[in-house]
Order: sequence, then C-alpha cells, then structure tokens
Amino acid sequence: MLAKVVVDVAKLLGKPLVMEDLAFGKDRLDTNRRFNRMASQFPYAKVSEALLRRAWKERVGVVTVNPRHTSTIGHWKYQQRYGVTIHESAALVIGRRALGYRERITRELRERIFKLKGRKGQPLPKEGQGMTLGVGALLERLGNTMPAHNGLAAWQQERLNGIWLDFMRLALALR
Repeated sequence: MLAKVVVDVAKLLGKPLVMEDLAFGKDRLDTNRRFNRMASQFPYAKVSEALLRRAWKERVGVVTVNPRHTSTIGHWKYQQRYGVTIHESAALVIGRRALGYRERITRELRERIFKLKGRKGQPLPKEGQGMTLGVGALLERLGNTMPAHNGLAAWQQERLNGIWLDFMRLALALR
C-alpha cells in the first residue's frame, strides 16, 4: 500500500524515485549478535522490492545512490542549518547525490572546525582539559585536508578514506 502511494506521487510529479543502495547481505551475519538482531528486524528488502516492482509496473524511474557518509554529511552541513533530524538531513544528502551535486566544505563548516580547533585566539585544550590526543589529531588532519576537498571530483570526495570519515569520527568523539 505504501509503495503504491509513493510511486503514484512520483508519477504524478514526473520525478524518479531515489533510493540508497544498501547491502545487508548474508556475508555480514553471524559476526555480531546485536547486528543480526537489527538486520533481521529491518524490512528494507521487502520495502525496496515493493517499490521497485510498483515503479516498474508504473514506468517510474528509480535512481540508486551510494549511501556512504550520508548521515555524517547531513549532520555537519544540514541538521543545524535547517533544524531537522539526522535522518531528514541524510535524505537531503541522498537527494543531492541523485541530482549529481558534490558536497563541498562550506565556510560555516570550516569556521565550526576552526572554532573547535581553537584558532580564534585560544590555544588547543590539553589532554585532560577537554581534548584527547585522538581528537587533536583529527582536527589537525581536517585542517590539512579541508582546503583541497572542494577541488576534488565527486568520486574522489566519496572514497573510503576521505574527509567525511574524519568528520564522522570527530562527531562521535564529541558526543
């Protein structure tokens, strides 16, 4: 029923559906009990199959995008700006990827990192005063890689060891 409504809206607007290309294969099972429980309760395969069948029947296009770092990019760039949840901000990133946009490091994001790093007049906090060595190293690496990021091609920006992996680790460390 939900698939019918979603595909009918896309057909009415004349737009394709955009989906993440998630892979919950059997190769990842049997490694972690918590992950197995989460994966078995996650109805992604049924929902995506219903959407694909209905879209095929109604002749609506479906675009799949790489899901790598969508939540991280959404967290740093769109969550605070638009006052939305992490899932809604990740959906903004997915939509932008489907349209072919690259995710640039904005001036506001650069200023947030420099403020964290302490470049606004104050020295970096020392170990035990709010900053660990790992966070300091992440901030130093981000300071070196941020200027070059915007000039890279989209495939270079999305590579496994790109700048967004450092942003994800920084977000997790600052919780």
